[in-house]
Amino acid sequence: MNQVDVRSLVTGKRAIGCCWWVLPLTVLIAALPLIGSTADKPGAEPGAPPGQARILSKSGVARFPFDIYRGDIRFQGTINGRDVHLLLDDGFMWDPILFWGGPLADSLGLEYDGETSIGDEDDTALQSLTASNITVRFPGVVFTGQTAIITPYSSGTSSMWSGSVGQVSATFFKHFVVDINFDDMMITFIDPREFESKGRGTEIPWKPMGFGPLAIPGILTLADGRNISLDLMMDLGYNDQLEIATAGEHKITAPDRALPQSLGFNIQREETRGSIGRVPRVSIGGYEVKDVLAGFVSEEDNDHTLNEVMIGLGLLSRFNLVFDHTQQRMFVEPNHTFADPFEYDMSGLTLRQNRDGDFEVVQVHPASPAETAGLHAGDTITQINGSPASEFDRWNLRPLLIKQGKTVDLVVSRDGKRRTASLTLKRLI
Repeated sequence: MNQVDVRSLVTGKRAIGCCWWVLPLTVLIAALPLIGSTADKPGAEPGAPPGQARILSKSGVARFPFDIYRGDIRFQGTINGRDVHLLLDDGFMWDPILFWGGPLADSLGLEYDGETSIGDEDDTALQSLTASNITVRFPGVVFTGQTAIITPYSSGTSSMWSGSVGQVSATFFKHFVVDINFDDMMITFIDPREFESKGRGTEIPWKPMGFGPLAIPGILTLADGRNISLDLMMDLGYNDQLEIATAGEHKITAPDRALPQSLGFNIQREETRGSIGRVPRVSIGGYEVKDVLAGFVSEEDNDHTLNEVMIGLGLLSRFNLVFDHTQQRMFVEPNHTFADPFEYDMSGLTLRQNRDGDFEVVQVHPASPAETAGLHAGDTITQINGSPASEFDRWNLRPLLIKQGKTVDLVVSRDGKRRTASLTLKRLI
């Protein structure tokens, strides 16, 4: 049996990026989007692209739409004649396609040809299947001879990333120059021989880190007045903006107004604690983004982090991005969302959704709208703005809780008794 030993699977990013949200342990699996490939060791010369790929037009360009679904870049393709949705991740430039084990993956008719163990050689590793000679089609482009890893049903990945059958990384980035435009929500593949950099924005280098991801240079202006130049680990599969290890080289501490929070769990079901606060400025390619939300990992949990600072889709999506793997560079250009404020949950609630679809209150922050409305830990929210709580999840509930001055009406159950509560939202950080 092969062993895919990926540090992130046991120490890295958490399963779900929204930090006010706590999920049941039965579905808390860490960082499967970070699977690395032993076939391409990072830190050396860029490896050969996996399999083969061909743009079908004579122009050397292929273009197709994407959307942001549950915090991830998602697009449609065809595998073995079946239309599917896939996600995009660059947290590790791994070669195989990753499929979530479940009925949808089974329906693709993959020919399984082996097994692999994802993670450390212990009882937390995911015993997964492998497949090869896979053909994937997107509008105007075809990838052949691709390999795959298929997670087991028991991992729960198919429900965690519902709405997609899996995700790709090196399959995209190593074959072509990849243009991700958030203004028109289009992905463009360009033959490197046809690529013109003029008008693409500011060029910045990237470098492979020793354990898989890619890093770009950046400058953080902190609440204590320091300007720190450092490498930012990129990860399009991380939903939030920044994650900062407080025990890192620069001893970055959380600001005074940061909110204590759970930052998620890893594959070993170990919780990472920390707080949510703001970084006054982040500079990338000479562009400054202000008042950026960040998760500050507590010092005792810093062994769960991969780099001192990780930058995720929540910040990268403020730019239109062009990735040129052959030259180990990218281009960034602010898009229409660049100056939008970063908003965090304004209710003061930490929630967990139970099997009935209701929301259990795990924590109420002091001096928050939830405390003012009289909510307590242990309460159960059964209705939200007149609709059953089961009609919501973290993705469609979050927009309701980040609108300064808005009122959210709840029906709450406590000790078998129902009561109503109204939250008038206000910024907490």
